[in-house]
Amino acid sequence: MTTHQEAAEQLRAIRSIMERATIFRALSGEAALMGGAVSLAAGWLSEGKHGWGWASAWLVGLAIALLFGSWQFFRTARLSGRTVWNHGLRVALRGSLPSLFAGGFLGLLFLRYGAQGREFHAASMWILHYGLALMAIREFAPKSMAWLGMAFVASGIGGFSAATFVQAAAPILTRIGPSGLMAATFGGLHLIYGAAIVTTSRREPDGE
Repeated sequence: MTTHQEAAEQLRAIRSIMERATIFRALSGEAALMGGAVSLAAGWLSEGKHGWGWASAWLVGLAIALLFGSWQFFRTARLSGRTVWNHGLRVALRGSLPSLFAGGFLGLLFLRYGAQGREFHAASMWILHYGLALMAIREFAPKSMAWLGMAFVASGIGGFSAATFVQAAAPILTRIGPSGLMAATFGGLHLIYGAAIVTTSRREPDGE
């Protein structure tokens, strides 16, 4: 390999790393805090509701979180002077979208055709597949995002298993409710993660 080819390869590697950093900034602490706050509000609004009435509160919350995340992503790209539709973003979407679509579909399927406790099964599916989507893009972000993804996966599997196979867990699940499970994960985990990212980012310039 010639010197020119080596330099070009190094530039491509640097560009890929910078694109990955842009993707992570789109999933920054501010977006996590917003998602957590919206999830807590959705949990409060959906409490006591069933079926599509329960799901509508969460779908509206999802739309708000996506709008904020998209606005933040485009704002960050514009301020940094980078292209929005870059290679890193395409790779991240290819990795995360299958899990997100599968989880969304299965959750809605449980709401439509599930038996008693269908909201809890739907919530577990959404939590599980969101965690899988986060883990699918762990190569584009710090290890903290992989840990967040594993926490969602564990919560989703635990919730679904308890609701399906563990009869003794029924009183506990009744007390928590699907809204409580969603608020604890999408709300609580996002708030903890977002607060950690924001406080860490604010300390970084002082340490440089």
